[in-house]
Amino acid sequence: MCGIAGYVGRASRFSDAQLKQMLAAIEHRGPDDSGTYTAGLRADEDARVWLGSRRLAIQDLSPAGHQPMVDAATGNAIAFNGEIYNFLELRADLQKNGYPFSSRCDTEVALASWCAKGVSAVDDWRGMFGAAVWDRAKEELWLVRDHWGVKPLYYWTDQNSVLFCSEVRGLLASGMIPRKLSRQGVEDFLRFGALQDPVTIVDGVYALLPGQLLRWSGGQVEIRRYMELPGREAPEPGKDIATILRESVQGQLISDVPVVVFLSGGVDSSVVSLLARQVGGSAINTMSLIFEESRYSERDYARRVARHIGTTHHEVLVKGDEVQAKARAAISQMDQPSMDAINNYLVSGAARQAGFTVALSGLGGDEFFGGYATFRRTRILDAALRYARLAPRASRLASKALQLGLTPRDGAAIKLRQFLVHGDLDEHPYFLQRTTFFPSQIQRLLRISPPCSIDLQQKVRMREQYLHEETDGLDSLNQISLLEARTYMGNMLLRDSDQMSMAHSLELRVPFVDQVLAAHVLSIPSDRKGFGKTPKMLLRRAFAPQLPEEVFSRRKMGFTLPWPEWLRGPLASEVATVLQKDTGELWQGDARLQVWEEFRRGRLDWSRPWSLYVLSRWIMQNIVGQGEGLREDRAAANPRMTVPHV
Repeated sequence: MCGIAGYVGRASRFSDAQLKQMLAAIEHRGPDDSGTYTAGLRADEDARVWLGSRRLAIQDLSPAGHQPMVDAATGNAIAFNGEIYNFLELRADLQKNGYPFSSRCDTEVALASWCAKGVSAVDDWRGMFGAAVWDRAKEELWLVRDHWGVKPLYYWTDQNSVLFCSEVRGLLASGMIPRKLSRQGVEDFLRFGALQDPVTIVDGVYALLPGQLLRWSGGQVEIRRYMELPGREAPEPGKDIATILRESVQGQLISDVPVVVFLSGGVDSSVVSLLARQVGGSAINTMSLIFEESRYSERDYARRVARHIGTTHHEVLVKGDEVQAKARAAISQMDQPSMDAINNYLVSGAARQAGFTVALSGLGGDEFFGGYATFRRTRILDAALRYARLAPRASRLASKALQLGLTPRDGAAIKLRQFLVHGDLDEHPYFLQRTTFFPSQIQRLLRISPPCSIDLQQKVRMREQYLHEETDGLDSLNQISLLEARTYMGNMLLRDSDQMSMAHSLELRVPFVDQVLAAHVLSIPSDRKGFGKTPKMLLRRAFAPQLPEEVFSRRKMGFTLPWPEWLRGPLASEVATVLQKDTGELWQGDARLQVWEEFRRGRLDWSRPWSLYVLSRWIMQNIVGQGEGLREDRAAANPRMTVPHV
């Protein structure tokens, strides 16, 4: 696991010092080692390429794993972030053809396979990655991101040059990019609580989309997709869900450093923990977050699963009086703002302090196996929206009716009323359920700004086109599965997991987000998976006999924190204070304070004021203040913790 950075283009515009500044900004991603590579171009004496890497040593802890790696025979070079879980299989095939390996790293396998097959080698990589490969003979730079976007990769292009990095903050550290907010990025964040790739929070900076390649050649940039459309292949003969998932867990347990599994006691984390115990033996450790607020704590369920399968279990207690400092520290570590990253920050920090360098998570099970209420509600909403389109006045009457008797806990009803007033009736009903603020509400929150650039408009159209192409031809509930995976999972959960785990130099692995498993599950018709009727039916059939009965029978809680209580208690003064501050003339009057007041009166759920707070504080630290107070926030919230065994 690493962080990578680099540049290709006019040599007069970049330097070794700028690359070192970029690497310093992402040191947390790889505290064990740092390296750089640079080479001139034969075709243009004023062009040059730089590759840089920060290494978190996971496999082969020796200096043989140093990056960037250079192939002696071809001169090709690679800077690699992530893991290739089938690297032993690929290595064996390459050795048969005489490739002389000098390390036990998957990075060397990635480079060797590229040298042997070129860009098509990526089709063989089963894992998570954001990589940069310099083809010395062709003088081409290739950037590549994994199929589902587990690992990030950001870029900026200008005047025939490309600047890239694993984090946006690394690009900003180069000094080449103005610290200017993207209006589209801000709107995306307010709409969904997270930035929506390829748009970022910084104007002109973009994310490579999952399954995409970027090629720089002779000053020209080409971006294209390399992966096949998911769910179009027939299920692989002789393979079932249990077998594929076991293979995924087994591959993701490979490590030369200690590993822990995050266990909530829910279906997904329990299945991963069970398989890890079966594959890895009695040395497997599990870890849970627990809270003083009992209605949010899954402590008892996690303990039962840990005892049942026989793991060494650890618990991390998060107290309300600690949350203000920890929230500030977590936001200071966010590469881009997110309304749902604090839980990952807390459990990742505890895991690292307990001596673990790798963690496994059950993330992805809900998206691919139908665990969310969106699978059940979407059909109902679709029917309601068809009626509302025919009778707009009925929508207004329905919203008024819903307003009567709403309580602070009626989150779904409140959101539906908001949609009937502010929503777009022609939009896919899925997006209603993931909306924080509707577009008309966002316009009232933000000041008017100039229109988006042509480049940005093209990027937005590209993501819409990709979603259309990938969902087209799938049945309606498999479409929901794909949308959940590409939007909510990809743009929030996976990004949160990466940035918050790497903030603590912890590698987080997600066995459910595996391209082989995803292709298999998406190819199965939704009515054979229980979508919308029986959540996690395929997992239930495969693993229920091996786990406590309540894992599958209890009501889903989700990995969430006690935000309603905390925002009315220990976080109230902090949020109110930040929302009153100036953040560079972004907000329209006191609109954000009105949102806070509506929450205090029980008319809005916690997600709206919290998202405004996170965005405001992130902008104050990274755009307006350019990093002021970050060290203090981090230090105050990161005293040494004790993580007890249970």
